[in-house]
Amino acid sequence: MDNQQITILVVGLVLLSVLMFLPQWQARRRRQKQMSSLHVGDEIMTVGGIVAKLTALNADEERARVEVAPGVEIQVTLTAIGHTLTQASDPEQPAE
Repeated sequence: MDNQQITILVVGLVLLSVLMFLPQWQARRRRQKQMSSLHVGDEIMTVGGIVAKLTALNADEERARVEVAPGVEIQVTLTAIGHTLTQASDPEQPAE
């Protein structure tokens, strides 16, 4: 093999690696942005399809408490939160 063939091979492998891992990096970045934008009072949907209102958030333990029905709260991990349906009207104001 001459230098030109080796260069083409290396460039091809780098390009293939970038194309394989870029979607994962983008998804991870989107997920981190979504998790940092969570606030008490947001209406969320879990990955299991449960729609609930976020009542407490503990980022250190990676857990959240959500209200699934009036007076009924469950504790879920942050990875169980699929996406935010509606944002709280005032993120600084705790949920009642």
